[in-house]
Amino acid sequence: MATPPATLTLAALYDKQGLKGKARELYEELKKSDDPRIREEAARRLGALGPSGQDAISLLHELSRRVQERKRRQGEGK
Repeated sequence: MATPPATLTLAALYDKQGLKGKARELYEELKKSDDPRIREEAARRLGALGPSGQDAISLLHELSRRVQERKRRQGEGK
């Protein structure tokens, strides 16, 4: 099955259906459009989606690392 062309409408439909990853992919593709209005709207909508799942996972890993480091330092001070 062929991949449908990236459009703002299709990306919005994916978003409404909860397919944030698919929507994000289309918005990323549309940010490369020759049309500046499409680029700007895609960037705006992409920002409105919030951080990606990978961003959230990276943040959680960093927070976990900090907690472990703090626990290690507290253990050394006893």
